[in-house]
Amino acid sequence: MKKILIYLFLLLFSTSTYGKNIVYLDVQYIIDNSELGKFYKLKIKNIQKDISSQLKKKEDEINFLEINIKNQNNILSEKEKKNKVNQLNDLLKEYKLQSNKFNKQIIENKKKYTSKILETLNPLLTNYVEKNKILLVVEKKNILIGIKSLDITKDLLKILNEETKKSNLLDEN
Repeated sequence: MKKILIYLFLLLFSTSTYGKNIVYLDVQYIIDNSELGKFYKLKIKNIQKDISSQLKKKEDEINFLEINIKNQNNILSEKEKKNKVNQLNDLLKEYKLQSNKFNKQIIENKKKYTSKILETLNPLLTNYVEKNKILLVVEKKNILIGIKSLDITKDLLKILNEETKKSNLLDEN
């Protein structure tokens, strides 16, 4: 027990003596709030709008057919009803397949864009760590409590935004 306390004391003493050896970073905050992250969010939002309008057309078609079947219920023969119900079921299956396809497409785009942000952030973080002689960077979600002065998120957000402007990353596509 005494050894653990001594090691803990030495670790704390060495950290305060030699600067920020251990820091933490909120990667999700950077992804959500960087200019590059906001740019990609807007692209995803536009894709979702397009998908939503396509699905809305399919929903309207399904609703129209369903109302039509209900309104003609007494007029149609059993065979005609069955055909219309089968047609409605086919439309519903097609709608579900299309909806699932679009959801997968959105998830893939989110993964792709997050990956691009992290590819841009990684060398910047490496350079920051070397420049500031940091021994360890821990992700904020894995920290229970920490001094705010050890949080380097704002610094890296600023550096990423500067790199985004300098490299014209928002002009792609």
